[in-house]
Amino acid sequence: MKKLISLIAITLPLLSCTSVADNLKVATWNIAWLGSHEYNQRNQADYQKLAHYAEQLDADVVALQEVESAKWAKKVLGDDYDYYFTTKDWVQRVGVAVRKNSGYQANAVEYVELDQGLARRGMDVTLTKGDKSVRLLAVHMKSGCFDKALDQANIAKMPNSTEKEQYAKTACAELAKQAKPLEAWVDARAKEGVPFILLGDFNRRFVQDIALNHSEIQGLWQSIDDEGAEALWAPTIKAESKCWGGYYKDYIDHIVFDPKAKARYVENSFQQLVFDEKYSRELSQTLSDHCPISVKLAL
Repeated sequence: MKKLISLIAITLPLLSCTSVADNLKVATWNIAWLGSHEYNQRNQADYQKLAHYAEQLDADVVALQEVESAKWAKKVLGDDYDYYFTTKDWVQRVGVAVRKNSGYQANAVEYVELDQGLARRGMDVTLTKGDKSVRLLAVHMKSGCFDKALDQANIAKMPNSTEKEQYAKTACAELAKQAKPLEAWVDARAKEGVPFILLGDFNRRFVQDIALNHSEIQGLWQSIDDEGAEALWAPTIKAESKCWGGYYKDYIDHIVFDPKAKARYVENSFQQLVFDEKYSRELSQTLSDHCPISVKLAL
């Protein structure tokens, strides 16, 4: 009996470790202007702070926005990741970092179709380990149209007498163009039947899309969220952002699941990593104006 008890005592921790090891932590983080652009005025101490938060985040996969290349990503995440970046000639690129010891093989291709006007491309990454796989689309959608209706009739009615109004109108027109290939990607993945996730900076308040009851051609959320295999879910829809004191309560960074991926979501694993520092304009530039968010998947 003592031998049996000892065997159980040894086996249970092993089972527990196996269970934890099978969880994949996926995050998204817009690290503002992390590149060679003049807007990046960070010094070595700033990169150390960012690296400190990356260590706290401790994610297996990180979708990155506003990061120029692997060279710049390594200043924050280090050498323990493989990096996959879009190639459009612009410092604000979209990338995906995959931890080398995660055990997952990554197949990454650019999703060029999101490149509408001055918009950014997506990064389409399939992660595979044995017979397990999940497909991710990392995005950074056009900024400046956070909740306005995206149909052509409403865009045409938008004022454009000031520079600010002109920018907003152009942004809505470009986001409307991006909505079509984004929806097409969702439709194609649903037909494949592989669990999939869309994640990144959508520059869109999905909670407002829903509250305003936008139609399919008016709301970005409604354009990608359908029934059945295309019924989507995001933990950010019913949560309030605490980033920088919660100044903007509605999330624009999202991690969006299809039903198959949602079935693998580890309950209550959604987290937002909030910076310890008190908000200042300088800190929002040297750290970021976005706080990373993450989830765990039981794969």
